[in-house]
Amino acid sequence: MLRTSRYNLSVPTDNQGTLLYNSRTGASRRFAGDDASDLVAALCIHPASLDENDIEPTILSSLAEGGFVLPEGFDELASIRGIYNRARQDAAIIVTITLTNNCNLGCFYCFQKRDDASLSYGDRSEICRHVEELLRSSGKQSLHIDWYGGEPMLNQTFLRELSSDLQSLCASLGVRYSASMLSNGTLWPSDAVAFVTENRIDRLQLTFDGFEKSHSKVRRPRRGYESKDSFGLLAALVCQLKDHVKLDLRYNLGPTNADDLISLCHFGNSKGWFSTPSKATLQIAKLTPYSNEVEFLRKIEVSYAEFEAVRDQVRAIVPEEFLDRTAELDRYPSPRESVCAAIAEDSIVIGADGKLYNCGLQVTEPHRSVGELVAGASDTQMQEGMFWSNFDPTQGKRCGKCTFLPLCWGACPKLHLENDMASLEQQSDFWRAMLPRRLAASLDLRLEAGFAFTERDQFKTGLQ
Repeated sequence: MLRTSRYNLSVPTDNQGTLLYNSRTGASRRFAGDDASDLVAALCIHPASLDENDIEPTILSSLAEGGFVLPEGFDELASIRGIYNRARQDAAIIVTITLTNNCNLGCFYCFQKRDDASLSYGDRSEICRHVEELLRSSGKQSLHIDWYGGEPMLNQTFLRELSSDLQSLCASLGVRYSASMLSNGTLWPSDAVAFVTENRIDRLQLTFDGFEKSHSKVRRPRRGYESKDSFGLLAALVCQLKDHVKLDLRYNLGPTNADDLISLCHFGNSKGWFSTPSKATLQIAKLTPYSNEVEFLRKIEVSYAEFEAVRDQVRAIVPEEFLDRTAELDRYPSPRESVCAAIAEDSIVIGADGKLYNCGLQVTEPHRSVGELVAGASDTQMQEGMFWSNFDPTQGKRCGKCTFLPLCWGACPKLHLENDMASLEQQSDFWRAMLPRRLAASLDLRLEAGFAFTERDQFKTGLQ
């Protein structure tokens, strides 16, 4: 006897048969004919046993190869757990360095508390010591530094000095070095190309909140900082760097700036942002609360349906190769093989306060720290760190039963830490609506109009 996989999903097409997809293996099969929908429906019931003699041998062989049918004793969840744990162990070392908690701009939605904490000369040797220990203990042959803030360019001199130290350290150990940065783009030196070259920054995230005046209105200077045209400075920086470094151009989509996004896309096209040899990628993101400090954003957050409607407009303007991977409808949905740095075994976030964190979204929340740069972790910090080291979505009451688990691995761990059920439900809504669309688009099929997966598809309980 065989049994059906929990991760089988049925996708009806418009007169092109029925697609059977398995989210654990990433395999898909298309069936046509009078009994196709009944066969696929039967295979999507879980748990369910089937007699191999009831299925034509060629079809049975194909189903077994794709993981749609399994031996009775095969533990699918254990298989996913094994891949997840290997990904945590094998992940590259990413050290996020929060140069300062301060920022020259006062965006209304910012979840980070602003203070004067900044890393300084005395922290350089301790950071290098900590990084060297990570490299030697892990035996890994690469290091990636992510320069973070606040606005990291407020501490530009320290960045240059520490960058030189870390590059020298990696050279002495025979370790590959790379770096990235998140910046608001308003405080850069006149020769930005020389700066990224000197500091070996190969990826830069820059964020837009609108077009021209509306962007500058949101990204206004904080008290005590010079008033600047934040859009003009940012656009000029993109033009200067687009052919030299990977640029993640993030756009924070809210309820009132969709038209501005379209204007920005046309503007970007006119400036060569979205044509060869540019290395820019447009990343559309929902304006959403990343911490309880900005929970008010929940009231103005766009729905996933509204979000995708706007992304569909953008797809008609910006070529697919210049959209980030989450926006590419024609990219086939494959099971995950990597984890975020927050749960990678050898990665860490160094706060501007000298404390260590697992997640960069917590660097202004010292009660969430997991250690100290210059001292051992307290009992409280060790307890906080246990959440991250023990986080395993395959063990979760909800995630362990979710058909989408191999594709998202529980979504952001911080949502689980804070028990943010509203955001987790939004993730479910996203996968129910977008997975069938992406399957159809990537396989050049026409999805049955209005089709989306249901909660019953996501959390299977047997006969349906």
